[in-house]
Amino acid sequence: MTKILHWSRRLWRGLYWWREDRAARSAFRGVQHAVYFGGNGIGDELLCSAPLHELRRRGGTGLCALTNRPEFFLHSPDVDFVKAIDHSQVAFISRIGVRASSTSYIHEQRPPDIDLPPPRHIIAEMCRRCGITGVIELRPWLWLTEAERTAASRFAGCVVVQSSRRSASLTIGNKEWLPERFQAVVDALVPRHRVVQLGLPDDPPLRGAEDLRGRTSIRESAAVLANASAFVGLVGFMMHLARAAECPAVIVYGGREHPSQSGYVCNENLFTTLPCSPCWRWNSCDFEHRCMTAIESVDVSRALHRLLDRQLAPLAVERVALS
Repeated sequence: MTKILHWSRRLWRGLYWWREDRAARSAFRGVQHAVYFGGNGIGDELLCSAPLHELRRRGGTGLCALTNRPEFFLHSPDVDFVKAIDHSQVAFISRIGVRASSTSYIHEQRPPDIDLPPPRHIIAEMCRRCGITGVIELRPWLWLTEAERTAASRFAGCVVVQSSRRSASLTIGNKEWLPERFQAVVDALVPRHRVVQLGLPDDPPLRGAEDLRGRTSIRESAAVLANASAFVGLVGFMMHLARAAECPAVIVYGGREHPSQSGYVCNENLFTTLPCSPCWRWNSCDFEHRCMTAIESVDVSRALHRLLDRQLAPLAVERVALS
């Protein structure tokens, strides 16, 4: 009797979802492994390029990026399909035999607004969640054409600066530095360097910098970074985009997260060691954001000079082993 009930339920479910399953089989014909990020972070969607690259290196075929940002995977040799993310489809594609891997690396948040970070670099955790083992590279990928690079060649050798990320898709106040200190960095740069500001239209403007806020697409911004000598900014999407474009960076980390958790060894990462850091809080702080205010504009300027003085090509890549 139990077996009869079991098979009758399976038959009923199969008949009930038959139409949706047929549509999924048609839409995902040829897809074997779909990779997606479960949240809204634009930088995290770019980071999905890392596990896809590692899957391809291991001989993966039928690889699909499920994303709201198809421009991240344009011209990529690591994906066979790029499809718009629809979270309601995930159950359907899993049922028709397609492996669907979420790369979300935060699985718990504690009061008041504290993320519980993974026990490894976020890219390593994303790869682990895709079933990847062995040695991986901690970096994202974005494939620019020669035409895209040439179109931005007029920015060759410039220093790109970001003043804020408060207009980002996910606002995390504890990643913010002081705009007036960014301005002081630009003031020190302008006599000897061409400075370009990238970001969103509502980011605080920086005097003396060529203003490209809101005037470039994501791929155009990547092409500017690919031609630049350095990027100065904050933890987030622009930091990851600069790394994907092979642009070394000075990143004002403060104390929300440690560079070993989300950063890149080729960069100058300014982290403030305090008893409370890294805290992984979004906006709350019991110590008046001391980890950020402790970093002065002169610290950023010195870090940039160190970056520009050393040999930068090719950029160093950190590798870790996943078991």
